[in-house]
Amino acid sequence: MLFVLGAIFGKSPEPALTASPSSTTAAPTTTSGTPAPVAETYTVATVTDGATFEVIGSNGTRKTVHVTGVATTGTTSDCFGAESLAWAGSKLAGRPVKLGADMAGGVTVTLADGEDYATLAVQNGYLKSTTAALSAAETAARQAAHGFWGPPCNGSVNLTTPAPEPTSAPPAPSTKAAPKPPPVRTPTPEPPAPKPDTSSAYYANCSEARAAGVTPLHVGDPGYRPGLDRDHDGVACE
Repeated sequence: MLFVLGAIFGKSPEPALTASPSSTTAAPTTTSGTPAPVAETYTVATVTDGATFEVIGSNGTRKTVHVTGVATTGTTSDCFGAESLAWAGSKLAGRPVKLGADMAGGVTVTLADGEDYATLAVQNGYLKSTTAALSAAETAARQAAHGFWGPPCNGSVNLTTPAPEPTSAPPAPSTKAAPKPPPVRTPTPEPPAPKPDTSSAYYANCSEARAAGVTPLHVGDPGYRPGLDRDHDGVACE
Protein backbone atom coordinates (compact mmCIF):
# COMPACT_ATOMS: atom_id res chain seq x y z
CA MET A 1 0.00 0.00 0.00
CA LEU A 2 2.76 2.35 0.93
CA PHE A 3 4.62 1.43 -2.21
CA VAL A 4 1.60 2.30 -4.38
CA LEU A 5 1.04 5.58 -2.60
CA GLY A 6 4.69 6.37 -2.89
CA ALA A 7 4.67 5.76 -6.55
CA ILE A 8 1.64 8.01 -6.93
CA PHE A 9 2.53 10.84 -4.58
CA GLY A 10 6.28 10.54 -4.30
CA LYS A 11 8.56 9.84 -1.21
CA SER A 12 6.61 9.36 2.00
CA PRO A 13 7.35 11.94 4.69
CA GLU A 14 9.60 10.92 7.61
CA PRO A 15 8.04 11.02 11.05
CA ALA A 16 9.01 14.12 13.12
CA LEU A 17 11.43 13.58 16.02
CA THR A 18 10.63 14.96 19.46
CA ALA A 19 13.36 15.95 22.02
CA SER A 20 13.32 13.96 25.19
CA PRO A 21 13.44 15.96 28.40
CA SER A 22 16.88 16.23 30.09
CA SER A 23 17.30 14.30 33.26
CA THR A 24 19.81 16.90 34.78
CA THR A 25 18.98 20.28 36.24
CA ALA A 26 21.53 23.13 36.18
CA ALA A 27 22.73 24.31 39.67
CA PRO A 28 21.86 27.89 40.53
CA THR A 29 24.78 30.24 40.44
CA THR A 30 25.43 33.76 41.56
CA THR A 31 25.57 36.62 39.16
CA SER A 32 29.35 36.26 38.95
CA GLY A 33 29.11 32.51 38.59
CA THR A 34 30.98 31.76 41.91
CA PRO A 35 29.44 30.65 45.23
CA ALA A 36 29.01 33.43 47.83
CA PRO A 37 31.70 33.16 50.57
CA VAL A 38 30.68 32.42 54.13
CA ALA A 39 31.79 35.23 56.49
CA GLU A 40 34.07 34.04 59.30
CA THR A 41 33.32 35.30 62.79
CA TYR A 42 35.92 36.14 65.46
CA THR A 43 35.97 36.39 69.25
CA VAL A 44 38.59 38.44 71.10
CA ALA A 45 40.70 36.17 73.32
CA THR A 46 43.30 38.48 74.89
CA VAL A 47 43.97 42.22 74.73
CA THR A 48 47.62 43.29 74.59
CA ASP A 49 46.93 47.01 74.46
CA GLY A 50 44.28 49.35 73.13
CA ALA A 51 45.32 48.77 69.52
CA THR A 52 46.50 45.15 69.56
CA PHE A 53 44.69 41.96 70.54
CA GLU A 54 44.35 38.26 69.69
CA VAL A 55 41.23 36.74 68.16
CA ILE A 56 39.94 33.20 67.71
CA GLY A 57 38.18 32.44 64.43
CA SER A 58 35.06 30.33 64.10
CA ASN A 59 37.30 27.59 62.66
CA GLY A 60 39.49 27.62 65.79
CA THR A 61 42.44 29.52 64.33
CA ARG A 62 44.13 32.27 66.33
CA LYS A 63 45.74 35.42 65.04
CA THR A 64 46.98 38.74 66.35
CA VAL A 65 45.16 41.82 65.13
CA HIS A 66 46.38 45.41 65.01
CA VAL A 67 43.71 48.06 64.54
CA THR A 68 44.45 50.31 61.59
CA GLY A 69 44.70 54.08 61.94
CA VAL A 70 45.36 54.24 65.71
CA ALA A 71 48.19 54.17 68.24
CA THR A 72 48.22 53.70 71.99
CA THR A 73 48.65 56.62 74.38
CA GLY A 74 51.62 54.83 76.00
CA THR A 75 52.51 51.80 78.06
CA THR A 76 50.79 51.00 81.34
CA SER A 77 53.56 52.85 83.17
CA ASP A 78 52.89 56.03 81.14
CA CYS A 79 50.15 58.55 81.81
CA PHE A 80 46.72 57.07 80.94
CA GLY A 81 48.26 53.84 79.63
CA ALA A 82 46.57 51.69 82.27
CA GLU A 83 43.20 53.41 81.74
CA SER A 84 43.44 52.86 77.96
CA LEU A 85 44.16 49.14 78.42
CA ALA A 86 41.32 48.70 80.91
CA TRP A 87 38.84 50.39 78.56
CA ALA A 88 39.94 48.24 75.60
CA GLY A 89 39.51 45.11 77.72
CA SER A 90 35.98 46.09 78.68
CA LYS A 91 35.03 46.63 75.03
CA LEU A 92 36.82 43.67 73.44
CA ALA A 93 37.75 40.80 75.78
CA GLY A 94 35.51 37.81 75.18
CA ARG A 95 33.30 39.71 72.72
CA PRO A 96 32.58 38.96 69.03
CA VAL A 97 34.01 41.34 66.42
CA LYS A 98 34.02 41.71 62.67
CA LEU A 99 37.36 42.21 60.93
CA GLY A 100 37.92 44.06 57.70
CA ALA A 101 40.40 43.16 55.00
CA ASP A 102 44.07 42.91 56.01
CA MET A 103 45.99 46.04 55.08
CA ALA A 104 49.57 47.17 55.62
CA GLY A 105 48.65 49.18 58.72
CA GLY A 106 46.25 46.61 60.20
CA VAL A 107 42.54 45.89 59.91
CA THR A 108 39.32 47.68 60.66
CA VAL A 109 37.39 46.32 63.65
CA THR A 110 33.63 46.52 64.04
CA LEU A 111 32.01 45.83 67.39
CA ALA A 112 28.95 43.62 67.83
CA ASP A 113 26.68 46.70 67.94
CA GLY A 114 27.99 47.85 64.54
CA GLU A 115 30.18 50.66 65.91
CA ASP A 116 33.69 51.19 64.52
CA TYR A 117 36.13 50.43 67.33
CA ALA A 118 38.89 52.84 66.21
CA THR A 119 36.53 55.80 65.90
CA LEU A 120 34.97 55.13 69.29
CA ALA A 121 38.39 54.84 70.99
CA VAL A 122 39.76 58.04 69.44
CA GLN A 123 36.60 60.05 70.17
CA ASN A 124 36.85 59.18 73.87
CA GLY A 125 40.59 59.84 74.14
CA TYR A 126 41.68 56.22 74.71
CA LEU A 127 43.73 55.97 71.49
CA LYS A 128 45.52 58.46 69.24
CA SER A 129 44.86 58.86 65.53
CA THR A 130 47.52 58.03 62.93
CA THR A 131 45.40 58.66 59.85
CA ALA A 132 43.53 61.57 58.34
CA ALA A 133 40.31 59.56 58.47
CA LEU A 134 40.27 59.84 62.26
CA SER A 135 41.77 63.33 62.64
CA ALA A 136 38.36 64.93 63.14
CA ALA A 137 37.55 62.49 65.94
CA GLU A 138 40.86 63.25 67.65
CA THR A 139 40.33 67.01 67.32
CA ALA A 140 36.96 66.66 69.03
CA ALA A 141 38.54 64.65 71.86
CA ARG A 142 41.26 67.30 72.31
CA GLN A 143 38.78 70.14 72.47
CA ALA A 144 36.57 68.30 74.95
CA ALA A 145 39.62 67.18 77.00
CA HIS A 146 38.46 63.57 76.90
CA GLY A 147 40.60 60.80 78.34
CA PHE A 148 44.28 61.18 77.47
CA TRP A 149 43.80 64.79 76.38
CA GLY A 150 42.44 65.92 79.75
CA PRO A 151 44.12 66.26 83.12
CA PRO A 152 46.38 65.01 84.48
CA CYS A 153 48.04 63.90 81.19
CA ASN A 154 46.98 66.86 79.02
CA GLY A 155 48.13 65.00 75.88
CA SER A 156 51.54 63.92 77.22
CA VAL A 157 52.58 60.43 78.31
CA ASN A 158 54.86 61.99 80.91
CA LEU A 159 53.26 63.87 83.75
CA THR A 160 54.58 67.40 84.12
CA THR A 161 55.85 67.86 87.64
CA PRO A 162 55.04 71.39 88.81
CA ALA A 163 57.95 73.43 90.03
CA PRO A 164 58.15 73.52 93.80
CA GLU A 165 56.90 76.66 95.48
CA PRO A 166 59.75 78.91 96.57
CA THR A 167 60.30 78.74 100.26
CA SER A 168 61.74 81.53 102.32
CA ALA A 169 65.27 80.90 103.46
CA PRO A 170 65.70 80.36 107.17
CA PRO A 171 66.91 83.46 108.97
CA ALA A 172 70.65 83.75 109.10
CA PRO A 173 72.12 83.15 112.51
CA SER A 174 72.71 86.34 114.40
CA THR A 175 76.30 87.54 114.49
CA LYS A 176 75.74 89.38 117.74
CA ALA A 177 77.96 87.93 120.42
CA ALA A 178 76.22 86.13 123.19
CA PRO A 179 76.33 87.95 126.50
CA LYS A 180 79.25 86.95 128.65
CA PRO A 181 78.39 85.14 131.81
CA PRO A 182 79.01 87.07 134.98
CA PRO A 183 82.49 86.56 136.32
CA VAL A 184 82.83 83.94 138.96
CA ARG A 185 84.08 85.55 142.08
CA THR A 186 86.53 83.43 143.98
CA PRO A 187 86.41 84.27 147.64
CA THR A 188 89.71 85.55 148.84
CA PRO A 189 90.95 83.26 151.58
CA GLU A 190 91.30 84.99 154.84
CA PRO A 191 94.85 85.15 156.12
CA PRO A 192 95.54 82.72 158.91
CA ALA A 193 95.29 84.14 162.32
CA PRO A 194 98.66 85.15 163.60
CA LYS A 195 100.13 82.74 166.08
CA PRO A 196 100.55 84.16 169.47
CA ASP A 197 104.02 85.28 170.20
CA THR A 198 105.33 82.67 172.57
CA SER A 199 108.96 83.67 172.35
CA SER A 200 108.68 85.44 175.68
CA ALA A 201 106.41 82.88 177.30
CA TYR A 202 107.07 82.10 180.86
CA TYR A 203 105.38 79.54 182.96
CA ALA A 204 105.89 79.61 186.64
CA ASN A 205 105.14 75.92 186.90
CA CYS A 206 103.87 73.02 184.89
CA SER A 207 100.28 73.59 186.02
CA GLU A 208 100.37 76.99 184.36
CA ALA A 209 101.91 75.46 181.22
CA ARG A 210 99.26 72.79 181.13
CA ALA A 211 96.54 75.45 181.48
CA ALA A 212 98.06 77.20 178.46
CA GLY A 213 97.88 73.91 176.49
CA VAL A 214 101.51 73.80 175.53
CA THR A 215 102.72 70.81 177.45
CA PRO A 216 104.88 68.95 177.16
CA LEU A 217 107.61 71.45 176.55
CA HIS A 218 110.72 70.43 174.67
CA VAL A 219 114.02 72.10 174.61
CA GLY A 220 113.73 75.10 172.30
CA ASP A 221 109.97 75.49 172.79
CA PRO A 222 108.82 78.86 174.05
CA GLY A 223 108.48 78.65 177.80
CA TYR A 224 110.84 75.74 178.23
CA ARG A 225 113.31 76.14 180.99
CA PRO A 226 115.36 73.70 182.91
CA GLY A 227 113.51 74.54 186.08
CA LEU A 228 110.46 72.76 184.72
CA ASP A 229 112.46 69.74 183.50
CA ARG A 230 113.03 67.81 186.72
CA ASP A 231 114.86 64.87 185.20
CA HIS A 232 116.74 67.03 182.72
CA ASP A 233 115.89 64.86 179.74
CA GLY A 234 114.97 67.76 177.49
CA VAL A 235 111.19 67.41 178.04
CA ALA A 236 109.52 69.56 180.72
CA CYS A 237 106.10 69.08 182.26
CA GLU A 238 105.75 65.52 181.00
